[in-house]
Amino acid sequence: MPAATLIPSSSFHTSAVQQNVVKKKSVSIQGARAPKLRESRSARIKKKSRERPRPPPVGERKAQRKRIVLSNTNALEVQGLQKLGVDNMADVAQVGKVLALDGPLLDQLRDAKAFKTTQNWNMFRTPSTLIRNETVEVGSDIQRVNDSVNGEGEPATVHKLITGEKASGKSIHLLQAMSMAYLNKWLVINVPDCQEYILNQSAYAPVPQTDSTSSQMYIQPQLASDLLARLAHSNASVLSSLRPIHNHSATLPKSANKLKSLKDLALLGANEHHIAPQVWDAVWKELTVKPENAKEGSARPPVLIAIDGVNFWMDFTRYKSSDYKPIHAHQFTLIKQFLDLLFPATKTQTALPHGGVVMAATTKSNHPTTPTFEHITTQIVQRQANPDSPYTPDLSYTDPYMTKVDSRVWELRNRSEHTDLVDLKGLSRPESKGLLEYFAKSGIFKEAVTDGAVSEKWSLSGGGIVGELCKLSGRLRTGIFETGRREGVKMRA
Repeated sequence: MPAATLIPSSSFHTSAVQQNVVKKKSVSIQGARAPKLRESRSARIKKKSRERPRPPPVGERKAQRKRIVLSNTNALEVQGLQKLGVDNMADVAQVGKVLALDGPLLDQLRDAKAFKTTQNWNMFRTPSTLIRNETVEVGSDIQRVNDSVNGEGEPATVHKLITGEKASGKSIHLLQAMSMAYLNKWLVINVPDCQEYILNQSAYAPVPQTDSTSSQMYIQPQLASDLLARLAHSNASVLSSLRPIHNHSATLPKSANKLKSLKDLALLGANEHHIAPQVWDAVWKELTVKPENAKEGSARPPVLIAIDGVNFWMDFTRYKSSDYKPIHAHQFTLIKQFLDLLFPATKTQTALPHGGVVMAATTKSNHPTTPTFEHITTQIVQRQANPDSPYTPDLSYTDPYMTKVDSRVWELRNRSEHTDLVDLKGLSRPESKGLLEYFAKSGIFKEAVTDGAVSEKWSLSGGGIVGELCKLSGRLRTGIFETGRREGVKMRA
């Protein structure tokens, strides 16, 4: 009997032995394989590549942000609008009226950087400005300087400090003075923003210290180059007729002595910023040559210097010295020179031998805290209120909350006797009515310009503050103009 075939198995296992296990076949779904366990069955969509727009070129955003628009074709044209000229700039009868700025004058003001993006130039058909009492006073000062230059006496020089609340028209007041100076064939030197000189955004270098200088001074080549560029382009017609009479081979390249006009000399520093401080000194030396030393046919015209935001120059800057200490604004040569012109040592000893006007306006937009300078302005106001009382520059500092006095700014107190202060306040009711009528004729102000409407807007604008009055006049219900800071019009809710 053959032996039985035994199947090997574990003696401790109770399950039956399975043999010939068949693998389960995969089921296909419409020609594709079945999804695996825990596999996503959703539709797989291929992601498309997103086309990202290219960024604008370098400087395009800044140019768009600082773009100045001086006209609006949608605004109505004001009929019978007079132009600002030499014959009506000091006319008292023009107070409360709006006068237009001529075409060639606009090019000069644009080259001088006199316009700002916060002003409402883009709301009207033609750039125009309101004549107020302070505007007529500036026109009278310019006429007085012209009479002194043409007369036999010493040429007159006017020093003015412009203060006032925010949006009271300080920058427009400087623009009006520059317009009158251009119309009288003066030279105009404009500093549009004093904040640029203290923000540590341009190159600077120390000046070799001498025995006459008590502190270390610094130069700013790029800012000097920009200053010369504004001077050369905005005063091109006047500078082209002036010939240099000094030899500047000691400080400038030899090619500078071959230049035929002061415009070419100014453009030399505007194009080559590394020698711009030396070129500025040479140009200023040419402009301030004494009348008796000037050659025939090279008489220098009067000069108007306009400075906007001067209270930025009354504190320490963001620049650092070699030992990493903050540099004071008065340690820069350009700032020191302009402040010496604004606050002269004596009435007769002036740095403008051919006469002129030096005007500086404070700012309230960023409002830097300068307690020492504010005390000086208070002293000037007290002196003007009591002109008969003797001037005492040694008044003690009466602010009990001020613990430290800026000694450099405090030195200007002794020279503030010859500087007049103009406090720009709100417009009068006749001036407010003239401004509202101009808005109505331009199609912006939709209400009837009555005495009641003028009184209402005058009260709501804080007593005729011109910036607030323009906001109230430009508030439209029809939505023609865009609102927001981008267009330069701020609307209240």
